[in-house]
Amino acid sequence: MEPRAADGCFLGDVGSSECVRLLIDVGANLEAHDCHFGTPLHVACAREHLDCVKVLLNAGANVNAAKLHETALHHAAKVKNVDLIEMLIEFGGNIYARDNRGKKPSDYTWSSSAPAKCFEYYEKTPLTLSQLCRVNLRKATGVRGLEKIAKLNIPPRLIDYLSYN
Repeated sequence: MEPRAADGCFLGDVGSSECVRLLIDVGANLEAHDCHFGTPLHVACAREHLDCVKVLLNAGANVNAAKLHETALHHAAKVKNVDLIEMLIEFGGNIYARDNRGKKPSDYTWSSSAPAKCFEYYEKTPLTLSQLCRVNLRKATGVRGLEKIAKLNIPPRLIDYLSYN
């Protein structure tokens, strides 16, 4: 059973970033999977809760977790939210992932729309080496990775970069 906060919310509610932080602090499962909605990250993207998405990603939520092969990036594309799309890609979201219909996230955008242009940019301009290193280090540190990164004996500027600050 998912941990509940004192106000009765659970991680799947993802409307309040404070509630999400509280639940993560008490050990909520970031990969809890509901057959209808997917992971908390899926729900946060579908409902366009940008602050909750950032909290979940910083806590180590799997950006490429799939529900019926559909990732959070598919949800961000469906709601046509460029800020969500950019954040998910910066955290390592796979722009080439295909859902159960064989569609990539960009297939849910209209040509020449802002979301379509965003996907086109990232298809033509891969992540830089420093971005790829950040994504891979974050994957390697796993859940609660941000806490681990903050304890590294490296310059504060690098910690800020790895923490997406």
